[in-house]
Amino acid sequence: MENLSRSEVKRQHRQIEAAAKEIQKLNDKELERLGLAEDIIEEIKLCRNLKGGALKRQTKYVAKLLKHEPLTEIIHLLTKMRGSKLEANKYHHEAERLRDAIINEAMQAYQECLQHGEQLEMNWQSDTLELVISKYPHIDKKDLRSCAHQYVRSRNKVHQRELFRMIRAAAEKERIIKQQ
Repeated sequence: MENLSRSEVKRQHRQIEAAAKEIQKLNDKELERLGLAEDIIEEIKLCRNLKGGALKRQTKYVAKLLKHEPLTEIIHLLTKMRGSKLEANKYHHEAERLRDAIINEAMQAYQECLQHGEQLEMNWQSDTLELVISKYPHIDKKDLRSCAHQYVRSRNKVHQRELFRMIRAAAEKERIIKQQ
């Protein structure tokens, strides 16, 4: 399991807060469709009468409660009900995070090879790469490795962007398959 940076943890928490803000805008009927626990629904309803700092505190509290809920399903329902962009943003940030993790592992392997006076081979050890391949079975493993390898050797941002595009496209394809 990969360690998340503090920045990534903050990003994920901001995403949960954004979901909490969107949930606050739902009416009672839509809130029921989300399938949240009754105590969370009551806390969300409290937000309707608040303003300013009190609303911000209550939103943060609702986000804290939502951490323990199946957030992926909630975001998907928000997208269906309200046309929320949270789901698209989630896939985008996930692709960025996975790209960065793959590149970091490739850079580490490259540095180790340099220390031993060797060339970085295309089959370096990467747990994140294996995670991406298992998560998105339609993605081309060889192309992923090639892009990461080329980026590490040249530091050309084109390869980094291509790696991101491949992961993002695989995530989008997986999302479409799940919706069918």
